Amino acid sequence: MRIGIDIDDTLTDINEELENAALEYATKLGKNQAKDTSNLVDKNDGNIYQAKYGFTYDELKYFLKDIQESVTNKAIPRENAKETIRKLRKAGHEVYIVTARDSEFHDNPYKLSKEWLDKNNIEYDKLIVNARDKAQICKEEKIDIFIDDKASNCIDVSNIGVVAIRIANDNINYNDYITLRDWNAIYRYIIEMGDELKNEICW
Repeated sequence: MRIGIDIDDTLTDINEELENAALEYATKLGKNQAKDTSNLVDKNDGNIYQAKYGFTYDELKYFLKDIQESVTNKAIPRENAKETIRKLRKAGHEVYIVTARDSEFHDNPYKLSKEWLDKNNIEYDKLIVNARDKAQICKEEKIDIFIDDKASNCIDVSNIGVVAIRIANDNINYNDYITLRDWNAIYRYIIEMGDELKNEICW
């Protein structure tokens, strides 16, 4: 199978650190009166931070390029992430890294992502950046399973027939996708899914 995997908050777990950094930056700007964004769809373009703190475009760009990059560059992989990916590739699966890091807010999103993946010994077959529409990427690249932290991305890819796995620290499951808490659980789920497919073919 071809497995697509997001980077930020999927291979890493930096959401809390980024939220704190965004609040600190907003406070410096005098914009720390956060607005409720719970009903806002995350478009993978920083719109959540912009809506929450009223950042201008230039302020958002500074936050994503300078502050967020500093956090993501220092991030470490989630526990068992790289080991799971190594085992999946050894079992014959292809791994596509699919990130919304893009050229609008980063000087070189491909280099930025590749350097982090290489530094942390993350194996992969292909790296795709500028992927704000992850469902479209999954369709173009014929991805069978997609792993992401955002519910909106999981729903989008599920709607085109791709199996969606959301990694999160909660147990909220929806009809569109399954939520798993760690990479060991993700590995077991994918292996079991592969075994079921083999049994169906045998029948």
